[in-house]
Amino acid sequence: MLTSAQTDFKYDSTVYKTMYQKEFCEFLKANPQTVLIDVRSPGEYADTSRYGNLNIGHLKGAINISIDSVPAHMAELKSKADKPIVLYCSHSQRSRRVSKTLMENGFTQVWNLNGGMSLLNQANEADFPCKKDLIVSSLPYKTIPAEEAVKLIRSNKDLLIVDVRSASQYEGKDTLESLNVGRIKRAVNIPMNDLKNNLDKLDKNKTILVYDINGAASNEVAKYLSQNGYNNVINLLGGLAAIIGKEKETAGMRKEILEGTPSYAVLNTRESVNLIQKQSNLVILDIRPLEEYTNASKNKWRNLGHIKNAIHIVPAESGAKKNELMKYKTSAVLVYGTPDASAAYCKELKNAGFTNVNLMYGGIWDLVSASFNIKSMRGVRPLLTDHDGLY
Repeated sequence: MLTSAQTDFKYDSTVYKTMYQKEFCEFLKANPQTVLIDVRSPGEYADTSRYGNLNIGHLKGAINISIDSVPAHMAELKSKADKPIVLYCSHSQRSRRVSKTLMENGFTQVWNLNGGMSLLNQANEADFPCKKDLIVSSLPYKTIPAEEAVKLIRSNKDLLIVDVRSASQYEGKDTLESLNVGRIKRAVNIPMNDLKNNLDKLDKNKTILVYDINGAASNEVAKYLSQNGYNNVINLLGGLAAIIGKEKETAGMRKEILEGTPSYAVLNTRESVNLIQKQSNLVILDIRPLEEYTNASKNKWRNLGHIKNAIHIVPAESGAKKNELMKYKTSAVLVYGTPDASAAYCKELKNAGFTNVNLMYGGIWDLVSASFNIKSMRGVRPLLTDHDGLY
């Protein structure tokens, strides 16, 4: 089905072409007649989606044809087939599927924009020089990417930082260990559900930065505040997950601006790759279900292969397996799997006395995605085995 979440990376640059952010800017200069097609939902395109973290603007001049409606708009699309067509969505999953569909219907000039609006929004001007001219939004408040938010936090000591997560997440005591990633220093905790009863704590004369774990709740809070007389509201796009990042090492920056972080190290995709490549005696633990580790899941998008030399541990047996792993107690250990299971296992290992425990934040999903969507990460694919190009 066209709407499947599965993305066939193996068709990149074979069936259709792909391009990165900087190449996109250069491409538009050379091909001003390019047709931009946004295949997200109308709500995402208009910044009115019920999923707040998907309200991230759109590209100026883009035509919105959602993935579901592509067949109904095929005649309209074919009328533009003589021009270059660049497709995008939020994370370049849906746009890849539509790119393949168009090529199968006789189109010859089709490009997928790697990473979609998520990566475009987080990119700086050096990586995406046409960003200011291209990204437009109808949001009534300002959103800023992680890199810009960090600069604001460093420079504005009078900044009012509001963490809108639950108290348990703010304090690092949530029952889901994957949500206990720390908090921004100086942040006050006003959970979204308690906001209306705590407006007296928010000074309308101050610049207010709101955040959560991924931007979903903070988007709604920023919208509510802007509609109630707060004119200097800024939403941290992507939340703490964006602060952790994917493409660049951020550990030093996070140590500077975050507190209440876990006892184990949280590594983003870039940092995890660096550890794998530099640590010769690294112990890699894959704690996904066996059918995912062996590419036998009925959900094909879960068949990601695994990292070479990874030791597989069945999640249900993870506790018992610790005794077998005690020989690695002082070794560097990298854990990946489903978010909740892998974070919980890292905590278990630390409590058992392991001294160098590292969580691969985002897991193998982010590793695969980054290797296709982020130019500087193209070289990491050889770290995977039994990987057939699917999410």
